[in-house]
This record gives sequence, C-alpha cells and structure tokens, in this order.
Amino acid sequence: MKIQLWSIGKDNDAYINEGIKIFQKRLQHYTDFDIKLIPTVKQAASLSIPELKKQEGKMILDLLQPQDYLLALDERGKTMTTVQLADFLQQRNNAGTRQLIILIGGAFGLDTAVLQRAQQQLSLSSLTFPHQLVRLIVTEQLYRAYTVLNNEKYHHQ
Repeated sequence: MKIQLWSIGKDNDAYINEGIKIFQKRLQHYTDFDIKLIPTVKQAASLSIPELKKQEGKMILDLLQPQDYLLALDERGKTMTTVQLADFLQQRNNAGTRQLIILIGGAFGLDTAVLQRAQQQLSLSSLTFPHQLVRLIVTEQLYRAYTVLNNEKYHHQ
C-alpha cells in the first residue's frame, strides 16, 4: 500500500524538514510513503473563509483518484491510539487499499465536500497544531505504527 500525506500550504522550516526526513527514511523500510504539498489558493487573503475552503476543496477533489482511500484530519474526527492506527493500517492493507491519502487541510479546515468524500476522519488532538508540525507528527506516528505491526522496539505500552 502506498501512503501519501497531502497538506495545503508552504514548505516546512528546515528544523521540521530534518525531522520529517528522518522518519520518512525509516518508513521506506515498511511502505511506499511520500508527502505532497498542495499550494495555497491564489489571492487567498481576498477570499471569504467559505470560498477559500471551497476552492481548496475543489483542488483536493480534482487530485484524488476514485480508488484512493481518504483519511481526512479534522478536529471533529475520531481519535485513535497508536495501536489503533497500526490496526487501521493493517486493515487497509488487508482490504487491498492501493493508495491511502492522509489529508491535512488549510488554515480554516476542510470543505464539507472533502469531508464527505473521506472514508474516515481522524483527529490528532483537541489541541491546535501548526500544519508543519502535523506533517512531522503524522510521519512519526506512521513509523511508530509500523514498528508496532512488526513487533519492533520503538513504541512502549
């Protein structure tokens, strides 16, 4: 199964990039993983929040393939433990999912159309994190989940 982490926004600060690269390299041992940055909408500052979310949503929906499994990060989504995330990844793999897209929306969240397209919504926390840190957190959690699946020493219960 290929996993892609999609995020609307700009590139990471150097210190965050370094952390992501560490876990991205480790993840390659288990799965095909890539990060895709989706550029922000042109003249985003001049748009209303609903219009901005709508335009971001259209860009996302245009990029998705019908067979893609979409896991949208949303504050109202379900929470998972690391072990539950590992189980989720195993279930998706067993179900024959070819491509899992984990989506981080824009600054104001995801458009309703994208949330409706998502097969599942996940909340990382009740806290609000910068998108750049979320990329690092998700990449690390994916690595952690794969070490759980492979009974390797990294995650402590």
